[in-house]
Amino acid sequence: RAARGGMGSVKCAGNYASTMRPLLDAKQKGFDDNLYLELDTYHNPSPTSSSSPLHQAILQELSAANIFLVLKTGEIVTPSLDRGTILPGVTRDSVLVLAKEFKHELKPFVLQSIRADGTDVGDDLEITVSERDVRVEDLLNATEVFITGTAAEVVPIYSIATSESDEDEESFSVTFPQQE
Repeated sequence: RAARGGMGSVKCAGNYASTMRPLLDAKQKGFDDNLYLELDTYHNPSPTSSSSPLHQAILQELSAANIFLVLKTGEIVTPSLDRGTILPGVTRDSVLVLAKEFKHELKPFVLQSIRADGTDVGDDLEITVSERDVRVEDLLNATEVFITGTAAEVVPIYSIATSESDEDEESFSVTFPQQE
């Protein structure tokens, strides 16, 4: 959605205008939105990693929303603002502040989510809230994914995919269980 050194961290019409055509294309293919990646991390993967370039790519955000993952490790994570390509949304910040302040109250729900995925985890799991580089491969370790935005507020994501076909060389698809 935005390049380093650009205006990605500023709420301006130019940031949203550039997402309109790709969003229309995605909707024509049956998707609801686009999840943008840090292109440099996709085109220049680590040669020492056994993961595919797609799995190594760093997540940014959606067309007009920030993304959060709840990982099997107990971490609630969202992409860092350090690259200057992600809008520091008010709703994003509110979720971070509330999750950090109420992580003990969130713990039973995070444990329920992790256990529903079939992961064996003890009650002593520590819940952490962080902003860091989040890679596509982190989606494979997520039990929940949600987005935040001024208009959207907080919305759960049920699936993420790269294409309509599993025949593509680097296709990717993950579905998250619906939480009650």
